[in-house]
Amino acid sequence: MTDEDEDEKSLTGEIFTGLEIEIPRDILELLIPGEKVLHSVRQARIEQAITPDSIFVTTHRVIVRRPTTLGLRRLVTDYKYTDMANTEIKKGLINSDIFIKMRFLSENCCLVGIPNRSAARMFRTIQERIVRTTAGPGPLEKSAEDPLQILKVRYARGEITREEYLFMKKELEG
Repeated sequence: MTDEDEDEKSLTGEIFTGLEIEIPRDILELLIPGEKVLHSVRQARIEQAITPDSIFVTTHRVIVRRPTTLGLRRLVTDYKYTDMANTEIKKGLINSDIFIKMRFLSENCCLVGIPNRSAARMFRTIQERIVRTTAGPGPLEKSAEDPLQILKVRYARGEITREEYLFMKKELEG
């Protein structure tokens, strides 16, 4: 296969199936301490031809990065697992759509045009994270947690601001 064939194949693949992508700097800067990106994908161009969304599933939330104004601006929305109620996946021939019903927000999260191979893994991860956050820690985990871990969890849940987190962390570390 020539380089020209590979370029054509990847362009066609991106149009119809989307791509697994590298994590851009602006998303890395949004991650809180201890948060890791588990899956990153750009939706198929057939869904949004000019500026497809990028979707990041992390250890704490789902982040949707939506370019606007022909890609000159970006709208970044995050959906925390604690706010999620349940999920649904609709598998197509090439792409899948994941629908996430939110507990407290009026707007549900719809992740459309995700390559089938990535969608199944993302769906499973999202379900596992929802169960893990809603179940809460067991009795042994509660007593074994140290104050720094509790502080990280409170920050991840959005219960405290970054400034409060950094101040309390400094106080706890002595």
